[in-house]
Amino acid sequence: MTKRPTLRPDEPLDEAMLAVARDILTRARDAIADSELSSDKAVHEFRKSIKRWRAFLRLIEPHFGDGADNLRRSAREVAKKLGGARDLRSTLDAVEDIRESAYELNDRALRTMHDRVKEMHLAAERHSISPADRAEIAHQISAWLATISLWPFSGLQFPELAKSLTEGYRRARKTMPKDWQQAEEEQLHEFRKRTIDHRYQMELIEPLWPRMAKIWVDEAQRLRDALGQHRDLALLQNMAGPHQPLARFRSKLTPPIQRRQLEHLAQAAKIASRIFAEKPRAFHARIETLWLAGSDVD
Repeated sequence: MTKRPTLRPDEPLDEAMLAVARDILTRARDAIADSELSSDKAVHEFRKSIKRWRAFLRLIEPHFGDGADNLRRSAREVAKKLGGARDLRSTLDAVEDIRESAYELNDRALRTMHDRVKEMHLAAERHSISPADRAEIAHQISAWLATISLWPFSGLQFPELAKSLTEGYRRARKTMPKDWQQAEEEQLHEFRKRTIDHRYQMELIEPLWPRMAKIWVDEAQRLRDALGQHRDLALLQNMAGPHQPLARFRSKLTPPIQRRQLEHLAQAAKIASRIFAEKPRAFHARIETLWLAGSDVD
């Protein structure tokens, strides 16, 4: 596909914002409607676009109020229905994550676990979404496209967006664990969600300082990945709980899971300390200054 639209000081803000919204939804619709993509791949690409869409809606929610909030909630419900097979895909990734360091488990045990989860994943994929379901979702996205085409983006000014960008930064910074070693899984999951919002929102203003902004977005993605790998391992641990498919491996599976989770947490903590070192007020001042300067140079 073509390069994603972004925001530039030398271009009309309303046109750029509408172009961003249309681009996100068009990509989501194209992914879910593409009959040549497997269900697993289509859902994966669709869910990525929907996360970007929800981050965009959070950004403009102060301006559009209930309209943006309602669309964001609708998008969340659609994505939630497609999460089952995705969780099993993540569990498979977790099995691979521990493979090199799981000296408590032999190759046969690891292969057995992988094959069992793979079987469940394939079964879930077969029943997760039908061609009719995909067509219905694509139709729903077309309706969202029609809706946002009528929205008055012309009334939106960059100071309002800068304030909203700062709020996204503040929200993520506030949910960052103070004690990483004692952080509960749900707290880490909430921090990851807010990091995803921040990552996609920062992507929109890359032209203000291309080199620095790209590094920032890349680091936010690395933080997201580390937190995601930690959560994948938690899903694997749950599958080894009492009466679960991998219960018989629990005693030998738990130690390597815990070791890898600690490694992912250490990496996440290091990256987060860099991304969120700045106080929100300083972050806000930086964004507004860059916009006013109209910078588009490396």
